[in-house]
Amino acid sequence: MSPTPTRELILDAAERLFAERGGADGASMRDLAAAAEVRLSQLSYYFGTKEALYRAVFARRAAALAASRGRALADAMAVPNPRIHAVVEAFIGPSVKQRFTEGVQGAAFARMTAREAVDPRESARGILAEHFDPTATDFLAAFAQLYPRASHRVRVEAYLFMTGALVMTMASGDRAARLDQGRSALALDEAAELWRERLTGFCAAGVDALLKDNRE
Repeated sequence: MSPTPTRELILDAAERLFAERGGADGASMRDLAAAAEVRLSQLSYYFGTKEALYRAVFARRAAALAASRGRALADAMAVPNPRIHAVVEAFIGPSVKQRFTEGVQGAAFARMTAREAVDPRESARGILAEHFDPTATDFLAAFAQLYPRASHRVRVEAYLFMTGALVMTMASGDRAARLDQGRSALALDEAAELWRERLTGFCAAGVDALLKDNRE
């Protein structure tokens, strides 16, 4: 097996460290170089600045997530009578899969995304706008097709409520196991299926309830 390229090793280490320390401000370039077991000069060579590295961490996994959601949404909307459950599953499923099949890195990315979403500087950085808002626009369009009488404002609220439930659930990690001690006995594939099924049902019911009668 070929060794992992230095750039990928740096991205993996940065993803874990940013997640552990609460974002970009929690780790210095020296911390990041030490975590990746590379020289500081190598960090600068591949990424230049800490901000650029932080953005690169998001770009790598967010692009794959957006592509998976796009394909799933296209499939959900291709049937004669699209259903909200399938649309919501197209949003939830790829995220759950990424969280549980990509090991510690998938878990770290989930925590990073949750922290970025609630950071007051999120808008100025523009990371969510670049990597997640285009997907949001696609799902809002699907909501509009399924609920043409609902206002755009309420569709946006439904999307944000769904996103909040997903992001915080995927980032919960140890707390979920602490509150539900039996959860730790589940195999990864069982846990992933449990999250996907229940979170999809929960969010789909909420979106439907909000949009089917709300035109204000």
